[in-house]
Amino acid sequence: MNPTVPSATQSIPTKTAIETQIVSLLCQQDKQSIKLIFDYYGAALLNVISRIIVDRPMAEEVLQQVLIKVWNNAATYDQQRAGLYSWLVAISRNAALDKRKTRDFKESQTSNMALEVVTLENKSSADDSLEKLMAKQLLEQLPNKYRLLIDMSFFEGYSHQEIADKLEVPIGTVKTRIRTALKHLRSFV
Repeated sequence: MNPTVPSATQSIPTKTAIETQIVSLLCQQDKQSIKLIFDYYGAALLNVISRIIVDRPMAEEVLQQVLIKVWNNAATYDQQRAGLYSWLVAISRNAALDKRKTRDFKESQTSNMALEVVTLENKSSADDSLEKLMAKQLLEQLPNKYRLLIDMSFFEGYSHQEIADKLEVPIGTVKTRIRTALKHLRSFV
C-alpha cells in the first residue's frame, strides 16, 4: 500500500457520522475503514509522525505501519476510553517513537550525516576548494580514535565489521564512535 498522502490542509473531522461509520467498518474488518482513516486523518497523522521522524519517506512508511496496526488492533479500540482521532494519534506517536529506536533509523541518520561529510569532501570545482579545506580542518579537529574511523569508513570504504576486525574492537564500539564522530562534525558546522 503506497497511497498518495493527503494534503495537510484537510480538516480533521470531529466526532461525526463519518467517525461512527469508520468505527463501525473497522469493527467489521471492512477494508473501506482504512481508506476512510487515511482520507480523513492521514495528513494529520503524518504531521504527528513527522515531528518525530523528519525524513519524509520514512515518516510515510511509519504511517503505513500505523494503518496496519490499526487494522490488526481494531478489536482493542474502546470508544469509552478515547475518541478515534486520539487513539490514532497515540498509535502514530508510539510507532514513530518505536521507529526512532530501531537500528534502521539510527543507521539511516548516520548514513545521512556521512553523506553530507562525503559530499563536502568530494566536490571538485575550483570554487569549492575552500569548502574542502574547511572539511579537512573539521576532520582534523576530531580526536584520533574518531578521525581514523571516519577515514576508514567513508574514505577508504571499509565496512563496520572490517574496521572492528582491523582495530580489534567490538563492532558496537565502531558504530558508536562513528556516530559520535558524525555528531561532533555536525556540531562544528
